[in-house]
Amino acid sequence: MAAELANRLLQLDKIDLVLCFAPSCQVVEGFRSTFSKVLGRRLDGLIGAVGAACTYQAMDYQDEAFWALLENYRVLAIFDEIHHCAGHDLLLSNAWGQQIIQNVQDQAAFTLALSGTPWRSDDKGIALARYSTAEGRLVCDYRYGLREAISDNVCRAPRIVLLDNHSVKLTEESSGDNPVRLFPSFNQLLCESA
Repeated sequence: MAAELANRLLQLDKIDLVLCFAPSCQVVEGFRSTFSKVLGRRLDGLIGAVGAACTYQAMDYQDEAFWALLENYRVLAIFDEIHHCAGHDLLLSNAWGQQIIQNVQDQAAFTLALSGTPWRSDDKGIALARYSTAEGRLVCDYRYGLREAISDNVCRAPRIVLLDNHSVKLTEESSGDNPVRLFPSFNQLLCESA
């Protein structure tokens, strides 16, 4: 989907370059491979390429010339698993979120922030995200769920395997005298602790 969007924006002469960021080298290689096939141009950051892809960790090591691309060209910046990048301001951001706020947020012509996990376990805001309430309800510009992805043959239907044990121990800290309860199965635990 991201490569098709980039292709369309290039065809419409809305962008000059594409920069992709991801949390792992495997995803970066996937970006490079997919974008090269769809766009017919490399995404390796070398002369003649349509852009570059790098990990979030690598953002801290990019020089001023790299970030100047966002000021001098019309760039589509794509972020996979954006929930790894925290923050709306520099004080409450992690290192990756700070790079996005300082170098991308107001400079990129277009941004596409993707995540299958639209929250952070530390309750900090996600970089580039908009929230509708003080309680932190995320506003999505476009939602493409698992049902659509399965229907479009983009994803396989998940197969969930439940394992059962012969002894399940539940420890409840709020319980006074006997905080540990034993159950012969998950099923019984769920039935009795509901």
